[in-house]
Amino acid sequence: MGTMQIILVLFMVATLAVVVIGVITMAVNGKLNKNHSNKLMRIRVLFQAVAIFIFVIIIWLARN
Repeated sequence: MGTMQIILVLFMVATLAVVVIGVITMAVNGKLNKNHSNKLMRIRVLFQAVAIFIFVIIIWLARN
């Protein structure tokens, strides 16, 4: 497994972790959810965007 694949897996795991944390905070529906839900969503979107970008780079490098 190359370096790019490892970085991709790390960002995918980070995205999953943020989603799980977000779901747990929504289930608890406390003060933490009201204060941090928007920030968690932005972090998730950022991690997903980076993971997709790395995936596109891997595909592009594999074709060349």
